[in-house]
Amino acid sequence: MVAVGFFAASVVATVRNRDGLPYQLSAIVVLILLLGFQIVHAGPWRLERIWWPWSLFVHGLLTYLPILVFDGSWVGIPGSFAGSVLLTVAAPRSWISFSALAVSQYPLCAVLGGTFGQCVNAVVSTVVGGIVVYGVARLADLTAELREARTELAERAVDQERLRFARDLHDLLGYSLSVAALKCQHAERLAVKDPKLAQEKISEVLVMVRQAMADTRWISSGDFQMSLARESRSAASALRAAGISVEVELLCGALQPDADAVLATVVREAVTNMLRHSVPRQCRIRAVRDDVGAVRLTVSNDGVPAAGVPGEPSGGRGIDNLTERLLAVGGQLTARKGEFGWFHLSAVVEAAAVRPQADRPGPLVPPRAA
Repeated sequence: MVAVGFFAASVVATVRNRDGLPYQLSAIVVLILLLGFQIVHAGPWRLERIWWPWSLFVHGLLTYLPILVFDGSWVGIPGSFAGSVLLTVAAPRSWISFSALAVSQYPLCAVLGGTFGQCVNAVVSTVVGGIVVYGVARLADLTAELREARTELAERAVDQERLRFARDLHDLLGYSLSVAALKCQHAERLAVKDPKLAQEKISEVLVMVRQAMADTRWISSGDFQMSLARESRSAASALRAAGISVEVELLCGALQPDADAVLATVVREAVTNMLRHSVPRQCRIRAVRDDVGAVRLTVSNDGVPAAGVPGEPSGGRGIDNLTERLLAVGGQLTARKGEFGWFHLSAVVEAAAVRPQADRPGPLVPPRAA
């Protein structure tokens, strides 16, 4: 629209300043060509062309050569060409060339017989016209970039939320379903020998399933917050129910919510993998804080199979999820096989000490099923 406006104003000025149909028609034809070059050099596609120096050269010829025919009536035309220079030539050469074009308007106008005021007006017209063309084109570029950035941010936010939901769902339900499956297997073995005890195990499974459903609803809201102490107690209870000896030692004190949640996730994932891939007799959960404030959590068990370190089945995301969570809080995860068939999963988090739980609002936790 700006280019067309310049074109219309130039046509009116040229027609009014020159008599004769041949002059007027030839001026209109040249102005139409200049309009085309202006649009070519101002559009977003200009950045994808490798032949712009030649098109800019032709644009310059069509801008300055007609001065030999139209004299002073053509002096205001170079403004659009100066804008094309700003848009196509890389900085700082573009601004140097633009300044040279603006300054050259004064002697050019003087040679054509213009007065001091007319020559100054020619310089000002070139500067203003070039900056307007450049500014409007850049504004369009920035608007397009802003729209692309907004779309990208929206897509990234959706991806992050999807990953969060998938990660939380895996970390929460993987543990619950593993323990539920273990209890169901135990109940199946007791169904004939001790039906009453088997019924108790089924009731426990029902409670866990209801709790998993409640936790899933809280995950979808984004307010779910896990606790290392609570998850350690829950894991110890589940492991003892499976006949595994458990030692829990938490000497890290109060933790920041982010560190507390990620360490709780480590405990849950470690116990889930232990129940799925190992046959342990003993398990140790220990968290300590060193002198510089870093918290080290280690979950160990003696159930490593003879084939080596237990791993996840094909397609498992547990360890990857833990690694991503720890990286997000500046931590790291290590897994190693120790002596006598022990396996150690360790997580280190830089966690500053916080006030006691009673002095600050507690994290939102899912309601416990009755």
